[in-house]
Amino acid sequence: MTEQSELLFVYGTLMKDTHHPMAKLLAEHSEFICRATLQAQLYLIDYYPGAILSNNEHDIVYGDLYKLSSTGWLLNQLDDYEECSSAFPEPHEYQRQQVTVQTINSTLKISTAWAYLYQYPVENKQRISDGQFNMHFSDGK
Repeated sequence: MTEQSELLFVYGTLMKDTHHPMAKLLAEHSEFICRATLQAQLYLIDYYPGAILSNNEHDIVYGDLYKLSSTGWLLNQLDDYEECSSAFPEPHEYQRQQVTVQTINSTLKISTAWAYLYQYPVENKQRISDGQFNMHFSDGK
């Protein structure tokens, strides 16, 4: 996969306020830019969320935008964490894709970033309609 962006949008266990070990790894090897949004729907998969892109402008997922420092190495680590590297059998639950995100600040800048998008059916999953996983996350998991 061609490394096109040094930006990564995260919306679940990799967000900085989750205290997850992989979120700490991300923080150590990247720079937090700002909060951002993705036009997508958010679902509670288990103790973690999954986002799927949406054509509806009212479907918004909130997350964190990072600038990666060791892009190739870090994305390989995160691909393994998200179980979408070649080390895991297909079909993968997540796929890393380039997406368009909008930063949450005074300029509302639009950027291209990597994001891990959910690939399995969501018919039996709970929709997180406010698009904010951190409000539903429990530190015990």
